[in-house]
Amino acid sequence: MGRRSDHSREEIRKMAIDAATKIVETEGFQALTARKVASNIGYTVGTLYHVFRNFDDLVIHMNAQTIDEIVARMQKAVGKKRSPEGRIRAMAAVYVDFATEHPDRWRVIFEHQAPPGVPTPELMGVRRDVVFEMVAENFRELSPNHIPQEVAHAATALWSGIHGICILALTGKLYLGGAFSMSKLVDTLIDSVLNEFRRTQSAD
Repeated sequence: MGRRSDHSREEIRKMAIDAATKIVETEGFQALTARKVASNIGYTVGTLYHVFRNFDDLVIHMNAQTIDEIVARMQKAVGKKRSPEGRIRAMAAVYVDFATEHPDRWRVIFEHQAPPGVPTPELMGVRRDVVFEMVAENFRELSPNHIPQEVAHAATALWSGIHGICILALTGKLYLGGAFSMSKLVDTLIDSVLNEFRRTQSAD
């Protein structure tokens, strides 16, 4: 078993996050324990808790890394689109694809609950804001004349709806029979929100 001096604190942190991610990917979140992570990286649970405050802190850092991966994919996808509508659709496609390809990792972001009374950690709040700002920025470009509250409303409505479709589909609670698919439903939602956003612009 490795000694604490074998790796730096940051190296152990990265090793632990990667090990936790792999466990969730292959066995599901229910299989994730501090003991299993420590064993997988060759350290003791005590060493793990010198790097993370507790098990929840480890999960939070794992979730933050997952969001960073989603954002990186979004940024790559939007770089190929010139129109704000095209970028919005590209971000939505990345989000749906990630949720479909990595359902356990994706669900842990939203299903893991911090202990009662513990506020949302700053690193998660910052990442949540990055995703929202990417969406809102394109709504602002679609219509610079809309006031900030209208932009925020449209961006929140759209992303909440996309997220909801993903949850319902991945938990088997959304009927997707016939000609429907998760991606088609997301496209319909985007059409609806963008059309309403444009309508209110023309009505100003």
